Amino acid sequence: MAVLKRYVHFFVTSWLPAYDGRAGRFSLQRLLVMALFWPLFLLVQAINGLGLLLDYLLFPDFRRVQVREPLFVVGVPRSGTTFLHRLLAMDERFTTTALWELLFAPSITQRYFWTAIARLDGWIGRPAGRLLLWIERRLLGGLDGVHKTGLLDPEEDYLALIPVWGCFLLVLAVPVPALWRLTYLDRDGTDKEKQRLIAAYRRFVQRHLYFHGSHKKLLSKNPSFTPWMATLAEAFPDARFIGCVRNPSAAVPSQINSILIGARLFDGRDTTDYWRQGFMAMLDYYYRHVLEVLESLPPERQALSVMEQLAPAPAETVLAFYQRFGWQPGTAFRQRLEAQERKAKQYRSGHHYNSDELGVSPHELAHVFGWVYERFGYPSPNTDEKPL
Repeated sequence: MAVLKRYVHFFVTSWLPAYDGRAGRFSLQRLLVMALFWPLFLLVQAINGLGLLLDYLLFPDFRRVQVREPLFVVGVPRSGTTFLHRLLAMDERFTTTALWELLFAPSITQRYFWTAIARLDGWIGRPAGRLLLWIERRLLGGLDGVHKTGLLDPEEDYLALIPVWGCFLLVLAVPVPALWRLTYLDRDGTDKEKQRLIAAYRRFVQRHLYFHGSHKKLLSKNPSFTPWMATLAEAFPDARFIGCVRNPSAAVPSQINSILIGARLFDGRDTTDYWRQGFMAMLDYYYRHVLEVLESLPPERQALSVMEQLAPAPAETVLAFYQRFGWQPGTAFRQRLEAQERKAKQYRSGHHYNSDELGVSPHELAHVFGWVYERFGYPSPNTDEKPL
């Protein structure tokens, strides 16, 4: 019932959101986008909800699956979390979530159904697969410079919490305080809210392991789980955490620009100030919280990844994490890491933005994140030296 009330409240609020704390103003673009968003969103959630219910009937044993030693990659957005996630996903000890599972098959029932359809499609030459790939590139190709992804690629499993409104990304569609509070969950969340979200997440992980193999370790990458770290560490007492950080001069404007790209799709008005202020405060908390929680955990349960060290030496960095966690990397995984290291030396980001247009000045970066520059020895944002 509480989730249903939330759906109704967010549905009503989304049409005229109050970005400045006052009554929402009319935006024709938002009204048109919401008129498309809600029917599609509710249809997908209804189908997914049916699949989740069928799991209890068809695969009831999934509730007995034990979640052992999951690895959470968290930290500041735009700090190499995706790169690290895809490096770690090459190790066959892990299982991680693909985008198609998160959006269209969170249930075991749906995964078996779509896997069977894919197998049939393969027998006749993959006409549906090729069409889907063409559609995927048309829809997602424009985001490659910001966050390259595809339906088969590893993706952030907090998307599995969309049905229970535990996914912060939904703030683009419904910019309300209730979703912003997800970015301060350890600090501001009630015990009831934490228990609700962790219970939903645990069920999703159990389903995932049931389908992919209960002997595997879950690999989860979610910068949005950074403010959930203490809650996750308590819920999964044998979990490991890798926290990622990066020079604020690169990470902060990049993340604000990324969110603005999505915000412009939902609203025709200039909402730059709303997102900039919200994300400046949020990212300051992320930097502080990831370090605070990592330091509170035993050494064998935590590690810190610094983007400026990871990018030029990914294999060396990842192998150091394995040594810290007491894991022995296999020969095949080592070879894959070495191949990725050769590719990394040739990589150039396609994500371009103008910090001045975002309203993120060197002075503000120094004021809010000065302690980060000092702690990690980053050059002052007032210098002309360009961050990695």
